[in-house]
Amino acid sequence: MTFNPNELVLEKIRAVEEYDPSTKELTGRYTQIEEPSLKTSADGATVTDAMGAEIVTFYNAQTGTFSFTNSLFSLDLAASQFGSTKEIADENNKIIVPVSETITIGSDHTAVLKYVPVGIAGAEVKYAKVINENNTFGKTYEVAATAGDDVFTIDAATKTLTFPDDVSGRVFVQYEREAENAVRVTKKSDGIPEVKTLLIHAIFHDVCNPNLVYAGIISIPRAQINPEAVEISLTTEGKHAAEYKLQKAYCDEASKLFDIIISED
Repeated sequence: MTFNPNELVLEKIRAVEEYDPSTKELTGRYTQIEEPSLKTSADGATVTDAMGAEIVTFYNAQTGTFSFTNSLFSLDLAASQFGSTKEIADENNKIIVPVSETITIGSDHTAVLKYVPVGIAGAEVKYAKVINENNTFGKTYEVAATAGDDVFTIDAATKTLTFPDDVSGRVFVQYEREAENAVRVTKKSDGIPEVKTLLIHAIFHDVCNPNLVYAGIISIPRAQINPEAVEISLTTEGKHAAEYKLQKAYCDEASKLFDIIISED
């Protein structure tokens, strides 16, 4: 019997995958899909007679959009929206990580940092600000090569700051460290999202027999993420939304925007 479905029950979009159109390399995969929407549009040019009555409308420049909201914040999706790539650190390519730390000064008038600081030798930590008992900021001390009344010294290798004898309590410091277990996504003002190929994986069910499950794929050969209004909610309840603009390849005579493919197995 020929497999020829018409009306189906769409259970969910289970994944959206991004690929480099040239190399076919996977560049992003999103699996917590909410509110997916596929739309098409066209520019209409209406032909009228001498009385203004419409005769026919010609539709040109057909385009489309695909949008969705990812339930979780995605670094890969952010990189795509920013027109950049996710940097992955290792032992040979470490990422600089800013650190803000509150530390307690010991009885020997030293404070030990959590990480080894990096930066200008002898000034890896430039300032230390005393925290008063009521949690307000007090005096600010600046790093120096030698000890003094209003300065502190640093030994980066041992992560140690040494303060004058009359300084006690807690201090707030800010510095940078190197990390080999970190990733970074950068947004630059001239970053333009690349054109990608999308595969949208869906699960369908037969209307008459819901136990029959069909695999569906929406294949989009050319899609460019829309960078005009990227908003990443920085709250626990926040979502990560994205929209792609679909366009045919300019030199493609087939004028394909996307395929919807349903498979029985």
